Amino acid sequence: MRVLFLGELFVLFLLLPVVFRTFIKKRNKVDTSVIFSLFAFIVLVLLTLAKGLSFSVLAVAIPCLFIFIFNLRSLGRCFQQLKTDVYTAGAIIVSLLGILLIAGAGYLIIRFYPVSSFKHLNSRECEAVEIIKKNQTGSFAEGFTQITSVKEPVTAVLYKFIPYSVYSNQQDENELPVVLFMPDVYTSVSENRLTIESITRKGNIVLCADFYAKDNAYLESFWNFRVFRSFVLQAEKLKNEAENITQDQDQLDRWRQIKTAELKVIAERAKEAGLFERIALIVADGNASLAAKDFCGTENLDIPVFELNENIPGYISGMGNFAVNEPAVYTFVAKAPSDGWIQSQQIALRAEKAKLVQIQNADAEESNSSVSSDSPEEEF
Repeated sequence: MRVLFLGELFVLFLLLPVVFRTFIKKRNKVDTSVIFSLFAFIVLVLLTLAKGLSFSVLAVAIPCLFIFIFNLRSLGRCFQQLKTDVYTAGAIIVSLLGILLIAGAGYLIIRFYPVSSFKHLNSRECEAVEIIKKNQTGSFAEGFTQITSVKEPVTAVLYKFIPYSVYSNQQDENELPVVLFMPDVYTSVSENRLTIESITRKGNIVLCADFYAKDNAYLESFWNFRVFRSFVLQAEKLKNEAENITQDQDQLDRWRQIKTAELKVIAERAKEAGLFERIALIVADGNASLAAKDFCGTENLDIPVFELNENIPGYISGMGNFAVNEPAVYTFVAKAPSDGWIQSQQIALRAEKAKLVQIQNADAEESNSSVSSDSPEEEF
């Protein structure tokens, strides 16, 4: 999130020489300042590919694209080393509009920056979390395997979050309980990272994954591409809620089946790593909780499912850490806005309580079984 914030500010900063150059009195030279519009466009593309399209990126993209497109002719003249004597009235108007757009985007980014959350993340009390990431290729039908060539497409990304106490040799990894985290279709693992890391810091190993296989695509169109998928689904969800439109049930059922299939893959990887027997809890966002319950029922697993929904103050079901990822939009759409950091801490605490209840029940059952098995021997 901090990288995204700095990247967005950098794009806006690169646009400033372009919009202010028309007010410089000195003329009769090559218009070299316009080259910054190309640099800003390249940074924007790289930022979008790295972090994905989002509402905040869109706020920066509007002035960037506006200034870049309206200065294409000036870019051509710059590359041809043609001198500029006078800026036309149209160029000055475009610059003025560009200044307004940059100011508006800058205000939205800075004004709603989640200062409190990052203040806590930067504090000494906030322990680091190790993240192991594995890219895999394949499909749900044929299975997923480790990538062996750069030509193979990434269709699954598996994550393992490990607390600081493990890689600082303060605690044995084999002694820690395992938590499976399931994002809803509207978000990816990165958009739930604050919550996942908060759960990890409670002394848990957290397993989760993102899937991009074509045979279980969330969207059956070009928009299912990793860069656009979350943004398109979130925009559609917010639009439907604003217009009181109910989500198509067939679509919800299909997503439920997809999430169940995803959870099976994660469970298989947990078995391969020897972690399955230590799974103490499944944390699922929004409708993904239904898929988690389906999975536990089908596999006859006695694993509790902790659902993330509006019962957590300020939380928007299915949208992950929306309060931190999209603070400007969150302020306007949340029924009762609250701090994103506090939300993640509340989730971690409630998840820990749900996990402890399960562990206590398991210990009680184990003790009862041992008593019953010992009682005949005592009679003899």
